[in-house]
Amino acid sequence: MNNFDKAIHQIYDCRQGFILIGLTGRTGSGCSTAASILSSDVGKLDLPEPTMRGLNLNEERKYKVIYNFAKSNWIKFKWIKIKDVITSFIIESTLENFLDFVSSELSSDINKKEDIDKKLKTECGEEFNKLHEKKLSGFTNSDDEYKFYFDELPPFTDHIKESINKITEDNYTRIYQKIGNNIRSSGHAIDSTYTHDKIFSISEKVNQLIKIFTKKNKPSLKNPVAVAIAIDSLRNPFEALFFRERYSAFYLMAINTPDDSRRLRLQKQHNFDDHQIDDLDKQEYSGKKDNKDKFISQDIQKCYDLSDIHINNPQIGEEDYTLLASQLAKFVALIMHPGLIMPTSIERCMQIAHTAKLNSGCLSRQVGAAVTDENFSIKGIGWNTVAEGQTPCLLRDVRKLIANDDKESFSDYENNNIKFRKKIKDSFKNVGSREICEKLKGRNVSYCFKDFKNCLDGHKNQVHTRALHAEENAFLQITKYGGQGVLGGILFTTSSPCELCAKKAYQLGIKKVYYIDPYPGIANQHIISAGMKSPMLELFSGAIGRAYHQLYEPIIPYKDELQNIIGFHVTDQYKELEKKNKELEQQVADLKLELKE
Repeated sequence: MNNFDKAIHQIYDCRQGFILIGLTGRTGSGCSTAASILSSDVGKLDLPEPTMRGLNLNEERKYKVIYNFAKSNWIKFKWIKIKDVITSFIIESTLENFLDFVSSELSSDINKKEDIDKKLKTECGEEFNKLHEKKLSGFTNSDDEYKFYFDELPPFTDHIKESINKITEDNYTRIYQKIGNNIRSSGHAIDSTYTHDKIFSISEKVNQLIKIFTKKNKPSLKNPVAVAIAIDSLRNPFEALFFRERYSAFYLMAINTPDDSRRLRLQKQHNFDDHQIDDLDKQEYSGKKDNKDKFISQDIQKCYDLSDIHINNPQIGEEDYTLLASQLAKFVALIMHPGLIMPTSIERCMQIAHTAKLNSGCLSRQVGAAVTDENFSIKGIGWNTVAEGQTPCLLRDVRKLIANDDKESFSDYENNNIKFRKKIKDSFKNVGSREICEKLKGRNVSYCFKDFKNCLDGHKNQVHTRALHAEENAFLQITKYGGQGVLGGILFTTSSPCELCAKKAYQLGIKKVYYIDPYPGIANQHIISAGMKSPMLELFSGAIGRAYHQLYEPIIPYKDELQNIIGFHVTDQYKELEKKNKELEQQVADLKLELKE
């Protein structure tokens, strides 16, 4: 008997042998909850039972396929926490330096600082020194190293959190964010001095832990269990890119929550007030970052842009996480077995919007949009770009503007306004030097007109942007080429509509908007939610970009897979029947010959 079924399993064992998921999302979105679910045994996965009572029976059938596969093939993930990695850097410093750093962050009053030092030293000083000595002295074997990072460090991180929060509630998050920035800046927890080659310090430490865990749990004949790791939480985009470039099995998974739900969750579960939440958002989600902050700070918006898989986590509290669990099970199943089910209509349309954004020539951020009718039939796509016939910002070179060359790429204002041209020349006066040219290495020197115009005027004005927004471009494409109306239709956007685009969607009668990243404006509260015919806003859940292909393209045709596992081949039966037919024909021919004789 041919062991073709073993060959099939061998192919998928290669796929399932190593899985690496990075979780990203704003504080309060549910990354830790997702990691907790991923690290659960199959018996505690708490997946809802499949039913056939939904409005879309095919989606119910898809879930039944996922449910059955997950119950039979679930992998328990190892949970690596970035906060534990930060703790590993903290204990490399002395206790005195750490206490001085924390007390300085929490208070500027000398007496209060001394009191904080004393309390923290009493709470965790002995344990700190013990781990400090163990880290500096090194490890005698791999088992000691494993035990240190995976058994001893995590509870100490929780101890530090409790100790800091006893002194001043909920400042632990801010302190660990600051230390994380220090590590990316200098490679040390307490030093904020910027050194360019330390940007990946946290990533490299996580990578070390991945190798330690993989070495100890490497699949073998005696231990065939696959290695699956969840990293909680990646909030610096360059750290996410670090793992994407190194591991083909890496997926960045964004846990998204509507902002109102997230704020309520932070208030209920962590006692955050509005001021604390706003400060937290400035750290994690502020728009433009300057100088070293671009490289060392948290930037959730960019992490959303890079994410392969988006999961919607609307729950508040801990009463029910079955929706989150079912989404996680779906994507883990597809990682293990691509093509197990087909994408949803929502994923298909968002993938089109995601692909469309790559056409954008914007220097800041690429955004894509798609407009469909109520049945998800595409009516128009768009991306943020300049009007047709104008030159995208990415293709314009400021050196050409200064030299009055390639005038067609620039406006009359840019070519002729004396005050504006002086501003440009002063800002780019060194662009022609040998030193800058060597650093550029052939790059085009593009520039953002809006930024310079706003700087010249002394105030921000969105109207100075050269580009159409992706959503309005999609609407205009329908009109431009004589398309039908979109009343009752659906808008898909890889961001979320700003106030201007929200008004256009409202006016056109769009009934639902699927979005990925909440825009930092008031479009929802001021435009979308007003009036009698408000469009419904819904966070996107699904795979996009490279993951769309990786998860939904079968490795081998499903028919061939089943035939080799079951041992049932229609072609073999066909051949057998054909053989019998030939034998029967030969018998008839022989009989005819005998009758003639």
